[in-house]
Amino acid sequence: MDMQQQNHSQHGGEGPASAGVEVKNLALGCADGAALDITRFGEESAIVRPAMVDLVFPEVVFPTSRVALVAGVEKVRELVVEHHRLIWHSPLQPIFGNNEKHFWKAVELTADFHGEACGGPKLYTERRGHPHLRERHFPFTIREKDREIWLDLYVQALRNVAFPLEVAEEYWQWVESLSIRMINRRSTFAEPLRIPYGAIVHQLRQGEACHAL
Repeated sequence: MDMQQQNHSQHGGEGPASAGVEVKNLALGCADGAALDITRFGEESAIVRPAMVDLVFPEVVFPTSRVALVAGVEKVRELVVEHHRLIWHSPLQPIFGNNEKHFWKAVELTADFHGEACGGPKLYTERRGHPHLRERHFPFTIREKDREIWLDLYVQALRNVAFPLEVAEEYWQWVESLSIRMINRRSTFAEPLRIPYGAIVHQLRQGEACHAL
């Protein structure tokens, strides 16, 4: 999702008006789709840009207790551990620093949270209280591309642990939408890439078939 850059023509030192170029082309693209006329800089009347929303977080539907009933809390924990094992050996690893012992301690807390969110024992909230997920991620720089890698590793983890397809969609819809709220460093005006369950289910079915052999 790299941003496209506009190329402006060179006019051999002549200004755009004298070159016969319409000055309205000299504008800066903005996230709201409108253009800022840079030829008006420094005029007597002020330029006003309207208020705008840079990123709208989608609805997040948390999983129900059915996930724990069907998959089991231990399978959810296994999934979280496998996902983070892949993260530790991925381009995302520098985000978490070099202290591997501290990393795995945090993974245990994450497994507690996911297990509880899916209907397991309240291990996380009894120890840590409210998760405050977005706030807890503020110390880490998380861009749109980081999220995409994170989700790709999640697909691999779901396959690797043979997560039950009966509840995989419910679980995926949760982590896919929730992950957008973890983005805290915008690098593009484009909306974050959405990856619906239908886009990954084929890969999960292939993994299920491999485990059945």
